[in-house]
Amino acid sequence: MKQPEQPSADDIVVDLLVTAGRLTRLAGVISNDDLPRALLRALAVFDEHGGLRVSDFARIDRCSQPAATALIGRLVTDGFATRTKDPHDSRAVLVELTPAGRSRLTEARRAFAAAMAPGLADFDLDRLIRLDTDMNDLLTALRTVARGHL
Repeated sequence: MKQPEQPSADDIVVDLLVTAGRLTRLAGVISNDDLPRALLRALAVFDEHGGLRVSDFARIDRCSQPAATALIGRLVTDGFATRTKDPHDSRAVLVELTPAGRSRLTEARRAFAAAMAPGLADFDLDRLIRLDTDMNDLLTALRTVARGHL
């Protein structure tokens, strides 16, 4: 009897990426938080990268510059971000999260966690810690590849 083929490392990485995306979408669906996904994603990008020019945000978020400008405009209007002159180029602006923006991102993430908690009842704390450690190790390893792209 022929043994089933083991998946390749590439197949496993694809599965990890697909699963991570599905977890994020599922959390948004089952949580009671009403923050639009695009705003949540934008807050998360600024939280991870700090102050960014609109063009850099658009590249990281993989959206057009007009879409990035509109999204950032919404963040500024809602008090979640500010625009300041870029100290290295007076023609450009930097967009940064405000304390209200950081707080709103934390609130959304906590709502996601609360919504997912009932489904994790069979996961003990040690298992969750292992998953968290493994995911963060994966992220750290992949950031070395991303440095040339950010």
